[in-house]
Amino acid sequence: MAPPGPDESSALQALPLDLLRQAVEIYLAVAYPHGEPPPAVRRRLDWTPGLHAGELLARPPFERVGKTPNQKLIYALRLGNARYPHMKMQIQPWDAKHGFLLSVNTHDHALALDPNAPDAEAFMALQAENHRLKLAIENAWDDAGLPTFPRYLKDYLAGQGGQAGMDVIEA
Repeated sequence: MAPPGPDESSALQALPLDLLRQAVEIYLAVAYPHGEPPPAVRRRLDWTPGLHAGELLARPPFERVGKTPNQKLIYALRLGNARYPHMKMQIQPWDAKHGFLLSVNTHDHALALDPNAPDAEAFMALQAENHRLKLAIENAWDDAGLPTFPRYLKDYLAGQGGQAGMDVIEA
């Protein structure tokens, strides 16, 4: 993945860095419950002072995720977890109250796994633990009032009186 270009992060210029730092701290507390993250992860959090979010996301250690030119970019920060170094926090521009959503990418489903391989059971256990951590992190973000897709969906449905996506049929 290439780092984002300077103009591609403009949708997130106003992202409050204090919210981004709060999201990182929550992520780290869940992903590394028995200690500090590795030095490589801590170095990824040594952000240049004085940058606004758009500038910060446009440079390493943030990565740009997007498959097609028409897809909104997602920005990723590889924070890993105690057992797996590739899990990422993602920041995605979103037309909602905060202007973005947070998510966790376990980054462990791209591999085609032979179920008969000697290490298949261990890898599936790792995937299950990564999924558990993903849900725990995203729930912790939601509990802290940070923008996640489930929170967006709940708010959207509440704003629609619980009728979002349902057509009213008149007799």
